[in-house]
Amino acid sequence: MNIYLRVDKLALAKGISILGHPLVLGNIYVIAMSFHKMDTEAATWVSALTFFLITLPIIAHNLYKMKVGKYENFDVSDQQQRKSFYPFALGLFTVLLILFLFLPVPSDVLVQTSVFFSMLVSMAVINLKVKASLHAAISFYIALSVFQVHLLLGAVLAIIALSISWSRLISQRHSIQELIIGCISGISFGIISLLVLDW
Repeated sequence: MNIYLRVDKLALAKGISILGHPLVLGNIYVIAMSFHKMDTEAATWVSALTFFLITLPIIAHNLYKMKVGKYENFDVSDQQQRKSFYPFALGLFTVLLILFLFLPVPSDVLVQTSVFFSMLVSMAVINLKVKASLHAAISFYIALSVFQVHLLLGAVLAIIALSISWSRLISQRHSIQELIIGCISGISFGIISLLVLDW
């Protein structure tokens, strides 16, 4: 009986981890917030650019790295392997930020993207010493950002962020220390996003 419970708990954790993956949660957040806060044209630009310039390249990059044996898994759970992932991801966000400067999107989008970019930079620096959880950081960042739009939805997302963090611990992808650091990073930059703009 206990064996089945452990297996079921692990399966649940892996399911939550997949559904709460930064690429999944991040795209849902961008699309939902864009169409809630912007006109259709601007929202379409932001959503499409995020998907085609960030999500698809990262998927292709990680799958290729796995195929050639450079990454152990899609999440890039190894600290040393993440040292090559962060420059690639930051490069993509740099291109996105530059495009936002010249395309018809609200200035708030540029500010919000800059705050998120800053969080990724901090996570890359932290990764030199500790492999902080990106799942935790991004899920808590999103939860805090949504609080400004809807308190109840923000609270629900905060509970989801806790569940995602739990799943990373049960899946043995992160230690408690790595999860705490990820949570603190996400909450800190989420608060910054609340303070610097009315998105």
